[in-house]
Amino acid sequence: MKDHSKYRNSKDEIRFQRMIEEVEDYAIILLDTEGNIRNWNRGAEKIKGFKEDEIIGRNFSIFYPAQDREDGLPFKLIAEAKDNGRASHEGWRLRRDGSTFWAYVVITALHDELGEIIGFTKVTRDLTERRLAEEQKERDARNIEFKNKQLEEFAYVTSHDLQEPIRKIRSFLDLARQDLNDKESLEFYMEKIDRSADKMIQLIKDILTFSKLSHEQQPEYSIVDLNQIILDVLSEYEIQIVEKAVEFQVDKLPIIMGIPFQIHQVFSNLISNSIKFNQTVPKIKIAYKDEWTSSSGQYRNGFLITVSDNGIGFDQKYADRAFEPFKRLNVGFSGTGIGLALCKKIMENHKGTITVNSEKGKGTTFTLYFSNFEELNTTL
Repeated sequence: MKDHSKYRNSKDEIRFQRMIEEVEDYAIILLDTEGNIRNWNRGAEKIKGFKEDEIIGRNFSIFYPAQDREDGLPFKLIAEAKDNGRASHEGWRLRRDGSTFWAYVVITALHDELGEIIGFTKVTRDLTERRLAEEQKERDARNIEFKNKQLEEFAYVTSHDLQEPIRKIRSFLDLARQDLNDKESLEFYMEKIDRSADKMIQLIKDILTFSKLSHEQQPEYSIVDLNQIILDVLSEYEIQIVEKAVEFQVDKLPIIMGIPFQIHQVFSNLISNSIKFNQTVPKIKIAYKDEWTSSSGQYRNGFLITVSDNGIGFDQKYADRAFEPFKRLNVGFSGTGIGLALCKKIMENHKGTITVNSEKGKGTTFTLYFSNFEELNTTL
């Protein structure tokens, strides 16, 4: 009777080898004792991008980013597999085209009949989607925590600022009750009450606007002519402009993609502040650049617009506070303290930025950056 065991073993080995070669969800690689690649399956080609004839004979450290190679990570894993029979690791790995993927790797030592190490198997699974999902969850959690903190602060400050005009109304009502027969006093108190009520109404409107901007989803962009926006704003403040004899210098401005009523609100707030926070004849300049070099020396393009005035200004060390809700840097002037916070939120909605430079007694310059059409389209 013939012994078919050797034939069966040989056939089983061939089937096992083909099974490994056909697996596509895992990169299964055979390494020699030095970490050089001796075998390559379809999964390895799919995940890492190398054809078999491109990679056989090369060292597996080629898959590790430069910092990991400098730290000796590939050979630390080999050493761990030698000592413990197995090593596992998660981290970023390199594909043939230089792109990265998040890999879970298991390296297992192979032994001969005498227990000597003759090589290693390396099994790699691409877990990039899982990793990105985890990172997104972490970002979402941090964002929720940040939003909750913002909401708590916002609610506290809102409550405080809303109480202030209510306290005034109550105080003037009490005073009015004491002078019911004095018409002149009553008129004075009624005017004060009316002003406090107007301030409270404006504050509520600003809070609602800020809240809407903070939660607005997928805004609809359209073509916005900034020249027309400026004309509309100047018409809005026509009385104040005439009363204070405001001097304007305005460059020819660009046409951008944006949300018209929000863009109007930005320039309305800035021009209003330039008129309001001024103790002399207001001089306002609106300038435009489409190419410039940033403070970091980087060339930029897009739409850079500055709004400058000769107003009272403020200490530059408080510049960051200027865009926080309810932070009024000039307490001697009226306002709800939300205007510049709205401007910042609107610029963020337009994938842009707003910054401020000021000097006490010498004026203020706000710098607006709007993305060009191509940059805006790629970020939406």
